[in-house]
Amino acid sequence: MKIINNIALICFISLAFWGCKKYGDDYKAFLEDKEIKYPGKIQTAGYNTGNLRAQLFWHPSPDPSITKYVISWNNGVNKMEVAATTHDPKDTVKVIVPDLNEYVYAFVVVSYDSEGSKSIATEINNVRVYGATYSSTLLNRGINTVEPYQFLPDETLQLNFNKKDTMNVATTIRYTNSTGAIEERQLPAENNSIVIPNYKLGTTIQYRSSYIPELGSIDNFNVTQFADFPTIIKVTQLDKSLFRTYKLPTDINDEYGWKLENLWDNNNGTGGGDPAGFHTGGSGLPQWFTIDMGQTTKLDHFRLWQRDNALYDVANLKVFEVWGSNNPNTNGSFDNSWTKLETFTSVKPSGLPRGQLTDADRAFARAGEKFTFPAGIPQVKYLRFKVLETWGGANYIHLLELSFFKVN
Repeated sequence: MKIINNIALICFISLAFWGCKKYGDDYKAFLEDKEIKYPGKIQTAGYNTGNLRAQLFWHPSPDPSITKYVISWNNGVNKMEVAATTHDPKDTVKVIVPDLNEYVYAFVVVSYDSEGSKSIATEINNVRVYGATYSSTLLNRGINTVEPYQFLPDETLQLNFNKKDTMNVATTIRYTNSTGAIEERQLPAENNSIVIPNYKLGTTIQYRSSYIPELGSIDNFNVTQFADFPTIIKVTQLDKSLFRTYKLPTDINDEYGWKLENLWDNNNGTGGGDPAGFHTGGSGLPQWFTIDMGQTTKLDHFRLWQRDNALYDVANLKVFEVWGSNNPNTNGSFDNSWTKLETFTSVKPSGLPRGQLTDADRAFARAGEKFTFPAGIPQVKYLRFKVLETWGGANYIHLLELSFFKVN
């Protein structure tokens, strides 16, 4: 009995061995006696966005058998092949995928060898592509509204802008140069001003800013349209050597040797001492006086220097009118031959009562208080100051210097 059992056990083991061996080789029929190979997959993949395109990048596998990469998107509907030119993991492969829509994409990258074996897929997700919709949201860089431009001492023009937006990369300035040709210059994002050395006065300046939607973007996006820069007006000081007194019958007389012509002798008191200016007698207000500028021009503004030892006090001008004419009536009247250009009020920065001054008050007055004319005033040759009120309530007037500036 024992012998029979041993024989049965040996037969059973033999059948099992030959049966397992047979089935263990069955997979070869499906693989056609070929070994499965997986080429190396790409490493450290990423992207840079662009304008209706994207740049994919990765470090290649050191596997020397890789001959190409296949990139697919839109669930495999779209594909492109890229030849493998390096197998050095320190290198970076960069590929531009063109003709995309403004959308968020998922890309799949697979490595292939010469026998058609492919690697495990690598996904590059959330790749946002930008286009016209993004561009339509962009705004041009802000202009410095306090001082949008200035002419430098060498007569070049400087344009001033506000601090840049985070993603701003540049602003293109388009203008007409002195030869009449259109020229463009770039204002870098980190700069707040740009110098235009050969601008043709009286022509339009335009500007357009560009941005990137994300750091690393391969494309800049421009604001849809150029915008017009504020009109450039060159303002220069009038030549005081042309000024003359123009005494009309109703004009106030000077007193104490402080004559009208002292108002354009270029001595405004900032050099020290107590220089002579213009001083009238106490006949009551209003009082007026007339100046011949020696040229017919459109005025932009003027500066007035008070008598320095009585700042914001005594007979320094507080409220006054400025009138203009090209052919004053010789009888000295304010008839149709005169046009009121503006009524001005002197300002004390501190607002403190009479007799109290701050350093800022003194600095403001000694710089020459600026009074700006309205934009629409006519060109005039003669000016008439009509004083209505003084800072100290005096019934006479005094001041040191006047400087006038014209629009070129």
